[in-house]
Amino acid sequence: MITRISRWGSRAACVALISASLSGCSFTDPISSDPNAVPDATVDQLFTAIQVTTYLWTGGHLSRLMSVWQQQMDGTDRQFASYAQYNAIDETHFEVEWQLIYGQGGLEDIKKALVRAGARDDRIYEGIIKVHQAFQMGMAASVWGDIPFTTAGEPDATLDEQFSVYDRMQAILDEAISDLSSGQGTGPGSVDFNFGGTAAPWIAVAHSLKARFHMHLAEVQGSSAYNAALSEAQQGISSSAGNWNQIHALRSQENNLWFQFQKDRSGYIQAGEYLVDWLQDRADPRLSLYYSKGTGAFSDVYIGSPPGNPAGDPGPAASNLSSMTGAPDYDLAITTCAETQFIIAEAQFALGNEAAALAAANAGIDCSETEWGVSLAAMPGGLSGSALFAEIMEQKYVAMFLNAENWNDYKRTCLPDLETFDGLEIPPRPPYPGNERQTNPNVPAPSDQPLRNDNDPNPC
Repeated sequence: MITRISRWGSRAACVALISASLSGCSFTDPISSDPNAVPDATVDQLFTAIQVTTYLWTGGHLSRLMSVWQQQMDGTDRQFASYAQYNAIDETHFEVEWQLIYGQGGLEDIKKALVRAGARDDRIYEGIIKVHQAFQMGMAASVWGDIPFTTAGEPDATLDEQFSVYDRMQAILDEAISDLSSGQGTGPGSVDFNFGGTAAPWIAVAHSLKARFHMHLAEVQGSSAYNAALSEAQQGISSSAGNWNQIHALRSQENNLWFQFQKDRSGYIQAGEYLVDWLQDRADPRLSLYYSKGTGAFSDVYIGSPPGNPAGDPGPAASNLSSMTGAPDYDLAITTCAETQFIIAEAQFALGNEAAALAAANAGIDCSETEWGVSLAAMPGGLSGSALFAEIMEQKYVAMFLNAENWNDYKRTCLPDLETFDGLEIPPRPPYPGNERQTNPNVPAPSDQPLRNDNDPNPC
Protein backbone atom coordinates (compact mmCIF):
# COMPACT_ATOMS: atom_id res chain seq x y z
CA MET A 1 0.00 0.00 0.00
CA ILE A 2 1.21 3.50 -0.81
CA THR A 3 1.77 5.45 2.37
CA ARG A 4 2.56 9.06 2.95
CA ILE A 5 6.06 9.47 4.31
CA SER A 6 6.14 10.01 8.07
CA ARG A 7 9.21 11.73 9.45
CA TRP A 8 8.61 12.61 13.06
CA GLY A 9 8.82 10.16 15.89
CA SER A 10 7.47 12.31 18.73
CA ARG A 11 3.78 12.97 19.11
CA ALA A 12 1.98 15.97 20.55
CA ALA A 13 0.71 15.74 24.10
CA CYS A 14 -1.94 17.86 25.79
CA VAL A 15 -4.14 18.15 22.69
CA ALA A 16 -7.42 17.98 24.55
CA LEU A 17 -8.05 21.50 23.23
CA ILE A 18 -8.95 19.89 19.92
CA SER A 19 -12.61 19.67 20.87
CA ALA A 20 -12.71 23.45 21.18
CA SER A 21 -11.84 23.85 17.51
CA LEU A 22 -15.21 22.55 16.31
CA SER A 23 -17.55 25.19 14.92
CA GLY A 24 -20.23 26.25 17.33
CA CYS A 25 -17.99 26.64 20.37
CA SER A 26 -17.55 30.11 21.82
CA PHE A 27 -15.40 31.98 24.29
CA THR A 28 -16.24 34.99 26.40
CA ASP A 29 -12.77 36.33 27.19
CA PRO A 30 -11.72 39.14 24.81
CA ILE A 31 -8.06 39.65 24.05
CA SER A 32 -8.05 42.77 26.17
CA SER A 33 -8.38 40.57 29.27
CA ASP A 34 -5.55 38.52 30.71
CA PRO A 35 -6.01 34.88 29.59
CA ASN A 36 -3.00 33.63 31.54
CA ALA A 37 -4.06 30.74 33.72
CA VAL A 38 -0.58 29.32 34.47
CA PRO A 39 1.63 32.30 35.38
CA ASP A 40 4.56 30.13 36.42
CA ALA A 41 4.54 27.76 33.46
CA THR A 42 7.94 26.73 32.16
CA VAL A 43 9.09 27.60 28.66
CA ASP A 44 8.63 23.95 27.66
CA GLN A 45 5.04 23.93 28.91
CA LEU A 46 4.30 27.19 27.13
CA PHE A 47 5.89 26.00 23.90
CA THR A 48 3.84 22.79 23.98
CA ALA A 49 0.68 24.91 24.14
CA ILE A 50 1.97 27.16 21.32
CA GLN A 51 2.52 24.18 19.03
CA VAL A 52 -0.91 22.73 19.83
CA THR A 53 -2.57 26.07 19.08
CA THR A 54 -0.75 26.24 15.75
CA TYR A 55 -2.03 22.78 14.83
CA LEU A 56 -5.56 23.71 15.91
CA TRP A 57 -5.46 26.92 13.87
CA THR A 58 -4.31 25.16 10.70
CA GLY A 59 -6.32 21.94 10.95
CA GLY A 60 -9.59 23.08 12.47
CA HIS A 61 -12.48 25.19 11.26
CA LEU A 62 -10.33 27.38 9.00
CA SER A 63 -9.16 24.32 7.04
CA ARG A 64 -12.68 22.94 6.80
CA LEU A 65 -14.34 26.15 5.67
CA MET A 66 -11.68 27.17 3.17
CA SER A 67 -11.53 23.69 1.65
CA VAL A 68 -15.30 23.94 1.08
CA TRP A 69 -15.05 27.42 -0.46
CA GLN A 70 -12.15 26.30 -2.65
CA GLN A 71 -14.06 23.17 -3.75
CA GLN A 72 -11.59 20.58 -2.55
CA MET A 73 -14.50 19.59 -0.31
CA ASP A 74 -18.18 20.59 -0.25
CA GLY A 75 -20.68 21.29 2.50
CA THR A 76 -23.53 18.80 2.17
CA ASP A 77 -25.50 18.96 5.42
CA ARG A 78 -26.49 21.25 8.29
CA GLN A 79 -24.52 24.47 8.68
CA PHE A 80 -21.88 23.40 6.18
CA ALA A 81 -24.52 23.22 3.45
CA SER A 82 -25.12 26.92 4.17
CA TYR A 83 -21.41 27.70 4.30
CA ALA A 84 -20.95 26.15 0.85
CA GLN A 85 -23.52 28.66 -0.40
CA TYR A 86 -21.61 31.46 1.39
CA ASN A 87 -24.37 31.94 3.97
CA ALA A 88 -24.28 32.13 7.78
CA ILE A 89 -20.81 33.72 7.82
CA ASP A 90 -21.28 36.22 10.63
CA GLU A 91 -19.44 37.54 13.67
CA THR A 92 -20.11 34.38 15.68
CA HIS A 93 -18.14 32.35 13.20
CA PHE A 94 -14.47 32.57 14.16
CA GLU A 95 -14.66 33.05 17.93
CA VAL A 96 -12.54 29.93 18.51
CA GLU A 97 -9.82 30.87 16.03
CA TRP A 98 -9.57 34.40 17.45
CA GLN A 99 -9.27 33.08 21.00
CA LEU A 100 -6.65 30.55 19.92
CA ILE A 101 -4.23 33.13 18.60
CA TYR A 102 -4.74 35.61 21.43
CA GLY A 103 -5.27 33.29 24.39
CA GLN A 104 -3.39 30.34 25.83
CA GLY A 105 -1.01 28.93 23.25
CA GLY A 106 -1.30 32.16 21.30
CA LEU A 107 0.23 35.61 21.56
CA GLU A 108 0.14 35.92 25.35
CA ASP A 109 1.89 32.59 25.89
CA ILE A 110 4.34 33.39 23.11
CA LYS A 111 5.36 36.60 24.89
CA LYS A 112 5.92 34.69 28.15
CA ALA A 113 7.82 31.89 26.40
CA LEU A 114 10.16 34.40 24.75
CA VAL A 115 10.93 35.96 28.14
CA ARG A 116 11.72 32.56 29.65
CA ALA A 117 13.86 31.45 26.69
CA GLY A 118 15.67 34.80 26.79
CA ALA A 119 16.41 34.37 30.48
CA ARG A 120 18.24 31.15 29.54
CA ASP A 121 20.17 32.94 26.76
CA ASP A 122 18.71 30.31 24.44
CA ARG A 123 18.46 32.05 21.09
CA ILE A 124 17.67 28.81 19.25
CA TYR A 125 14.60 28.36 21.43
CA GLU A 126 13.66 32.01 20.91
CA GLY A 127 13.98 31.62 17.15
CA ILE A 128 11.66 28.61 17.00
CA ILE A 129 9.06 30.41 19.13
CA LYS A 130 9.28 33.47 16.87
CA VAL A 131 8.54 31.34 13.79
CA HIS A 132 5.31 30.24 15.48
CA GLN A 133 4.51 33.81 16.46
CA ALA A 134 4.96 35.10 12.93
CA PHE A 135 2.91 32.28 11.46
CA GLN A 136 -0.02 32.77 13.84
CA MET A 137 -0.19 36.55 13.54
CA GLY A 138 0.60 36.72 9.82
CA MET A 139 -2.15 34.24 9.02
CA ALA A 140 -4.57 36.14 11.28
CA ALA A 141 -3.79 39.28 9.26
CA SER A 142 -4.54 37.34 6.07
CA VAL A 143 -8.01 36.52 7.42
CA TRP A 144 -9.12 39.78 9.09
CA GLY A 145 -6.71 42.42 7.75
CA ASP A 146 -6.24 44.95 10.55
CA ILE A 147 -5.76 43.11 13.87
CA PRO A 148 -4.45 43.87 17.36
CA PHE A 149 -0.74 43.25 17.75
CA THR A 150 1.22 46.16 19.22
CA THR A 151 -1.25 46.68 22.08
CA ALA A 152 -2.77 43.18 22.19
CA GLY A 153 -3.42 42.19 25.80
CA GLU A 154 -4.02 45.77 26.89
CA PRO A 155 -7.49 47.22 27.62
CA ASP A 156 -9.19 48.40 24.42
CA ALA A 157 -6.46 47.04 22.16
CA THR A 158 -6.09 49.01 18.93
CA LEU A 159 -6.07 47.44 15.48
CA ASP A 160 -2.72 47.55 13.69
CA GLU A 161 -3.04 48.09 9.93
CA GLN A 162 -2.70 44.88 7.94
CA PHE A 163 0.45 45.95 6.08
CA SER A 164 2.16 47.01 9.30
CA VAL A 165 1.39 43.58 10.80
CA TYR A 166 2.97 41.90 7.80
CA ASP A 167 6.01 44.20 8.08
CA ARG A 168 6.36 43.30 11.75
CA MET A 169 6.06 39.58 11.05
CA GLN A 170 8.75 39.85 8.39
CA ALA A 171 11.00 41.52 10.97
CA ILE A 172 10.21 38.83 13.55
CA LEU A 173 11.08 36.12 11.01
CA ASP A 174 14.39 37.92 10.31
CA GLU A 175 15.04 37.88 14.06
CA ALA A 176 14.16 34.18 14.14
CA ILE A 177 16.60 33.38 11.35
CA SER A 178 19.35 35.33 13.15
CA ASP A 179 18.58 33.58 16.43
CA LEU A 180 18.50 30.15 14.84
CA SER A 181 21.77 30.82 13.02
CA SER A 182 23.56 31.96 16.18
CA GLY A 183 24.26 28.49 17.58
CA GLN A 184 23.48 29.92 21.02
CA GLY A 185 21.47 27.70 23.35
CA THR A 186 20.22 24.15 23.30
CA GLY A 187 16.69 24.78 22.04
CA PRO A 188 13.60 22.78 23.04
CA GLY A 189 14.96 19.35 22.09
CA SER A 190 12.24 16.71 22.07
CA VAL A 191 9.64 19.27 23.19
CA ASP A 192 9.76 20.45 19.57
CA PHE A 193 7.34 17.94 18.02
CA ASN A 194 8.41 18.72 14.46
CA PHE A 195 12.18 18.93 14.22
CA GLY A 196 13.48 17.97 17.65
CA GLY A 197 14.91 21.44 18.24
CA THR A 198 17.23 21.32 15.22
CA ALA A 199 17.78 24.83 13.91
CA ALA A 200 18.38 24.23 10.18
CA PRO A 201 14.86 23.08 9.20
CA TRP A 202 13.33 25.96 11.15
CA ILE A 203 15.51 28.42 9.24
CA ALA A 204 14.14 27.01 6.00
CA VAL A 205 10.56 27.20 7.32
CA ALA A 206 11.12 30.84 8.28
CA HIS A 207 12.27 31.69 4.75
CA SER A 208 9.26 29.88 3.27
CA LEU A 209 6.91 31.82 5.54
CA LYS A 210 8.57 35.07 4.55
CA ALA A 211 7.99 34.13 0.91
CA ARG A 212 4.32 33.29 1.62
CA PHE A 213 3.70 36.61 3.34
CA HIS A 214 5.37 38.56 0.52
CA MET A 215 3.00 36.80 -1.89
CA HIS A 216 0.06 37.94 0.26
CA LEU A 217 0.97 41.52 -0.73
CA ALA A 218 1.72 40.90 -4.41
CA GLU A 219 -1.72 41.97 -5.63
CA VAL A 220 -0.89 45.48 -4.36
CA GLN A 221 2.91 45.68 -4.38
CA GLY A 222 3.57 43.90 -7.67
CA SER A 223 7.16 43.23 -8.71
CA SER A 224 8.70 44.29 -5.38
CA ALA A 225 6.68 41.62 -3.60
CA TYR A 226 7.44 39.00 -6.26
CA ASN A 227 11.18 39.73 -6.09
CA ALA A 228 11.16 39.51 -2.29
CA ALA A 229 9.13 36.30 -2.35
CA LEU A 230 11.49 34.77 -4.90
CA SER A 231 14.57 35.60 -2.84
CA GLU A 232 13.09 34.12 0.33
CA ALA A 233 11.62 31.02 -1.30
CA GLN A 234 14.99 30.18 -2.84
CA GLN A 235 16.27 29.87 0.74
CA GLY A 236 13.19 28.02 1.97
CA ILE A 237 12.14 24.40 2.35
CA SER A 238 14.00 22.45 -0.33
CA SER A 239 12.83 18.87 0.26
CA SER A 240 9.75 17.16 1.61
CA ALA A 241 11.82 16.00 4.60
CA GLY A 242 11.72 19.62 5.75
CA ASN A 243 7.95 20.04 5.51
CA TRP A 244 6.33 21.66 8.52
CA ASN A 245 3.33 19.48 9.39
CA GLN A 246 0.86 19.19 12.18
CA ILE A 247 1.65 16.21 14.40
CA HIS A 248 -1.11 13.78 15.36
CA ALA A 249 -1.36 10.29 16.84
CA LEU A 250 -3.81 7.48 17.50
CA ARG A 251 -4.60 8.55 21.06
CA SER A 252 -7.99 10.29 21.04
CA GLN A 253 -6.61 13.52 22.53
CA GLU A 254 -4.04 13.71 19.72
CA ASN A 255 -6.17 12.89 16.67
CA ASN A 256 -6.20 14.66 13.34
CA LEU A 257 -8.94 17.30 13.56
CA TRP A 258 -10.46 16.28 10.22
CA PHE A 259 -10.81 12.74 11.57
CA GLN A 260 -12.48 14.03 14.71
CA PHE A 261 -14.88 16.23 12.78
CA GLN A 262 -15.87 13.52 10.29
CA LYS A 263 -16.35 11.04 13.15
CA ASP A 264 -18.57 13.38 15.14
CA ARG A 265 -20.37 15.08 12.23
CA SER A 266 -20.53 12.52 9.47
CA GLY A 267 -22.11 13.77 6.25
CA TYR A 268 -21.58 17.47 6.89
CA ILE A 269 -18.61 17.70 4.47
CA GLN A 270 -17.85 15.50 1.45
CA ALA A 271 -15.43 15.62 -1.47
CA GLY A 272 -15.64 18.60 -3.79
CA GLU A 273 -16.50 18.08 -7.45
CA TYR A 274 -13.81 20.37 -8.88
CA LEU A 275 -10.79 18.60 -7.39
CA VAL A 276 -12.20 15.07 -7.76
CA ASP A 277 -12.85 15.72 -11.47
CA TRP A 278 -9.40 17.32 -11.94
CA LEU A 279 -7.66 14.30 -10.47
CA GLN A 280 -9.79 11.83 -12.43
CA ASP A 281 -9.35 13.65 -15.73
CA ARG A 282 -5.58 13.40 -15.37
CA ALA A 283 -5.46 9.91 -13.88
CA ASP A 284 -3.57 11.47 -10.99
CA PRO A 285 -2.67 8.83 -8.35
CA ARG A 286 -3.38 11.29 -5.55
CA LEU A 287 -7.10 10.69 -6.17
CA SER A 288 -7.13 7.54 -4.03
CA LEU A 289 -4.78 9.10 -1.48
CA TYR A 290 -6.95 12.16 -0.96
CA TYR A 291 -10.41 10.59 -1.27
CA SER A 292 -12.41 7.43 -0.69
CA LYS A 293 -15.06 6.21 -3.11
CA GLY A 294 -18.65 7.26 -2.57
CA THR A 295 -21.36 5.33 -0.79
CA GLY A 296 -24.68 3.81 -1.79
CA ALA A 297 -25.29 4.24 -5.51
CA PHE A 298 -21.80 5.75 -5.84
CA SER A 299 -19.86 3.06 -3.96
CA ASP A 300 -17.85 2.04 -7.03
CA VAL A 301 -16.74 5.51 -8.13
CA TYR A 302 -14.98 8.62 -6.96
CA ILE A 303 -17.51 11.42 -7.10
CA GLY A 304 -17.52 14.97 -5.80
CA SER A 305 -20.35 17.22 -4.76
CA PRO A 306 -20.87 20.41 -6.83
CA PRO A 307 -20.40 23.76 -5.04
CA GLY A 308 -23.24 24.30 -2.62
CA ASN A 309 -24.73 20.95 -3.65
CA PRO A 310 -27.68 22.70 -5.36
CA ALA A 311 -29.21 19.53 -6.79
CA GLY A 312 -28.85 17.52 -3.59
CA ASP A 313 -27.02 14.80 -5.52
CA PRO A 314 -24.74 13.05 -4.66
CA GLY A 315 -24.69 15.02 -1.41
CA PRO A 316 -23.64 12.97 1.63
CA ALA A 317 -23.14 9.91 -0.63
CA ALA A 318 -20.22 11.60 -2.39
CA SER A 319 -16.62 10.60 -1.81
CA ASN A 320 -15.03 11.53 1.49
CA LEU A 321 -11.48 11.68 2.81
CA SER A 322 -9.42 8.56 2.22
CA SER A 323 -8.21 6.13 4.85
CA MET A 324 -4.96 8.14 4.74
CA THR A 325 -6.06 11.79 4.85
CA GLY A 326 -8.98 10.91 7.12
CA ALA A 327 -6.88 8.80 9.48
CA PRO A 328 -6.63 9.79 13.16
CA ASP A 329 -2.84 10.14 12.87
CA TYR A 330 -2.70 11.99 9.52
CA ASP A 331 -0.32 14.98 9.74
CA LEU A 332 -1.79 17.79 7.66
CA ALA A 333 0.83 20.07 6.12
CA ILE A 334 1.34 23.66 7.32
CA THR A 335 3.99 24.77 4.80
CA THR A 336 6.01 22.56 2.47
CA CYS A 337 8.65 22.11 -0.16
CA ALA A 338 5.90 21.97 -2.80
CA GLU A 339 4.38 25.28 -1.72
CA THR A 340 7.82 26.89 -1.69
CA GLN A 341 8.63 25.75 -5.23
CA PHE A 342 5.26 26.93 -6.53
CA ILE A 343 5.87 30.33 -4.93
CA ILE A 344 9.11 30.44 -6.94
CA ALA A 345 7.17 29.45 -10.06
CA GLU A 346 4.53 32.16 -9.61
CA ALA A 347 7.13 34.81 -8.83
CA GLN A 348 9.29 33.87 -11.82
CA PHE A 349 6.26 33.98 -14.10
CA ALA A 350 5.20 37.40 -12.77
CA LEU A 351 8.74 38.68 -13.34
CA GLY A 352 8.73 37.48 -16.95
CA ASN A 353 10.87 34.34 -16.60
CA GLU A 354 8.67 31.60 -18.04
CA ALA A 355 11.40 28.99 -18.41
CA ALA A 356 12.38 29.42 -14.75
CA ALA A 357 8.70 29.33 -13.76
CA LEU A 358 8.22 26.03 -15.58
CA ALA A 359 11.31 24.53 -13.96
CA ALA A 360 10.17 25.59 -10.47
CA ALA A 361 6.69 24.18 -11.06
CA ASN A 362 8.20 20.83 -12.03
CA ALA A 363 10.33 21.00 -8.89
CA GLY A 364 7.11 21.52 -6.91
CA ILE A 365 5.63 18.42 -8.53
CA ASP A 366 8.81 16.52 -7.60
CA CYS A 367 8.33 17.59 -3.97
CA SER A 368 4.77 16.23 -4.07
CA GLU A 369 6.00 12.95 -5.57
CA THR A 370 8.34 12.44 -2.64
CA GLU A 371 5.77 13.58 -0.07
CA TRP A 372 3.12 11.13 -1.30
CA GLY A 373 5.35 8.33 -2.63
CA VAL A 374 3.85 8.36 -6.14
CA SER A 375 4.85 9.16 -9.71
CA LEU A 376 3.23 12.31 -11.07
CA ALA A 377 3.05 13.76 -14.55
CA ALA A 378 5.30 16.72 -15.23
CA MET A 379 3.90 20.07 -16.30
CA PRO A 380 2.27 19.85 -19.76
CA GLY A 381 4.63 20.93 -22.52
CA GLY A 382 4.15 23.92 -24.77
CA LEU A 383 2.39 26.14 -22.25
CA SER A 384 3.05 29.86 -22.12
CA GLY A 385 1.36 33.04 -21.04
CA SER A 386 -1.92 32.78 -19.13
CA ALA A 387 -2.19 29.05 -19.80
CA LEU A 388 1.15 28.43 -18.09
CA PHE A 389 0.18 30.60 -15.13
CA ALA A 390 -3.17 28.83 -14.74
CA GLU A 391 -1.44 25.45 -14.74
CA ILE A 392 1.08 26.59 -12.11
CA MET A 393 -1.69 27.73 -9.79
CA GLU A 394 -3.79 24.60 -10.38
CA GLN A 395 -0.82 22.37 -9.59
CA LYS A 396 -0.17 24.33 -6.40
CA TYR A 397 -3.86 24.08 -5.44
CA VAL A 398 -3.79 20.30 -5.86
CA ALA A 399 -0.53 19.94 -3.93
CA MET A 400 -1.88 21.96 -0.97
CA PHE A 401 -4.78 19.67 -0.14
CA LEU A 402 -6.94 20.97 2.74
CA ASN A 403 -4.55 23.89 3.36
CA ALA A 404 -6.38 27.18 4.02
CA GLU A 405 -3.59 29.03 2.20
CA ASN A 406 -5.41 28.05 -1.01
CA TRP A 407 -7.96 30.76 -0.14
CA ASN A 408 -5.22 33.42 -0.05
CA ASP A 409 -3.86 32.21 -3.39
CA TYR A 410 -7.33 32.36 -4.92
CA LYS A 411 -8.01 35.88 -3.68
CA ARG A 412 -4.74 37.03 -5.26
CA THR A 413 -4.92 35.20 -8.60
CA CYS A 414 -8.58 34.13 -9.04
CA LEU A 415 -7.22 30.68 -9.86
CA PRO A 416 -8.21 27.93 -10.21
CA ASP A 417 -11.08 29.26 -12.31
CA LEU A 418 -13.78 27.91 -10.02
CA GLU A 419 -17.45 27.88 -10.94
CA THR A 420 -18.86 29.25 -7.70
CA PHE A 421 -22.28 28.61 -6.20
CA ASP A 422 -24.86 30.63 -8.16
CA GLY A 423 -21.99 32.66 -9.63
CA LEU A 424 -21.52 34.43 -6.29
CA GLU A 425 -18.18 35.70 -5.01
CA ILE A 426 -16.35 33.46 -2.57
CA PRO A 427 -16.25 35.50 0.66
CA PRO A 428 -13.01 37.53 0.73
CA ARG A 429 -13.13 38.34 4.45
CA PRO A 430 -15.12 37.25 7.54
CA PRO A 431 -16.33 39.71 10.21
CA TYR A 432 -14.40 40.18 13.42
CA PRO A 433 -15.65 37.88 16.20
CA GLY A 434 -18.59 39.34 18.10
CA ASN A 435 -17.15 38.80 21.58
CA GLU A 436 -14.18 40.98 20.73
CA ARG A 437 -16.32 43.67 19.11
CA GLN A 438 -18.66 43.84 22.08
CA THR A 439 -15.81 44.37 24.57
CA ASN A 440 -13.34 46.38 22.49
CA PRO A 441 -14.56 49.77 21.22
CA ASN A 442 -11.78 49.83 18.61
CA VAL A 443 -13.43 47.00 16.66
CA PRO A 444 -16.01 48.49 14.28
CA ALA A 445 -19.58 47.28 13.94
CA PRO A 446 -20.12 44.69 11.19
CA SER A 447 -21.74 47.30 8.93
CA ASP A 448 -18.60 49.46 9.19
CA GLN A 449 -16.11 46.67 8.49
CA PRO A 450 -14.57 46.41 5.02
CA LEU A 451 -15.80 43.81 2.55
CA ARG A 452 -12.22 42.88 1.70
CA ASN A 453 -8.79 43.40 3.19
CA ASP A 454 -6.28 45.98 1.97
CA ASN A 455 -4.06 43.33 0.36
CA ASP A 456 -6.99 42.13 -1.77
CA PRO A 457 -8.54 45.14 -3.53
CA ASN A 458 -9.73 43.30 -6.64
CA PRO A 459 -12.65 40.84 -6.68
CA CYS A 460 -12.55 37.68 -8.77
